[in-house]
Amino acid sequence: MRKTALVVLAAAAFLGAAGCKSSTGPEEAAGLVGTWRATKAEFVSIANSSKKVDIIVQGSTLTLVLDSSTFVLTITDPGESPLVRSGTWSSSTDVLTLVTTSGGSGESQFDFSLNGNQLTLSGGHIQFDFTVGNPEEAILNLTLVRQ
Repeated sequence: MRKTALVVLAAAAFLGAAGCKSSTGPEEAAGLVGTWRATKAEFVSIANSSKKVDIIVQGSTLTLVLDSSTFVLTITDPGESPLVRSGTWSSSTDVLTLVTTSGGSGESQFDFSLNGNQLTLSGGHIQFDFTVGNPEEAILNLTLVRQ
């Protein structure tokens, strides 16, 4: 599980480099502010879309806390200490960008939808070890509920 969390946190270091600035108005962005707990954190192999892993089903927890401009992502595998990444976030009409500045570095963009207390993030490109020691390109899809 620890290997899984490290890969997820590498994803949280999220891809790329520079941050995009928000084009979402204050009212829309304010709807994203809060504590979100994953009910699904699924990695799908780009090479073989039938190869999928949901770390939540495997017993891990993933929490994303968004305040007005910063985020904290915490992943805890059973029996392990939490792994934490933090940085800044921004959003446009349907894209959430996380720029990690602590516990890693990088950027990732997710398509997102907010429906009441459910936040869906999809399409984040990352590396994931479907086979231990053999990372490959994957898509990360998250379903989170407001706490």
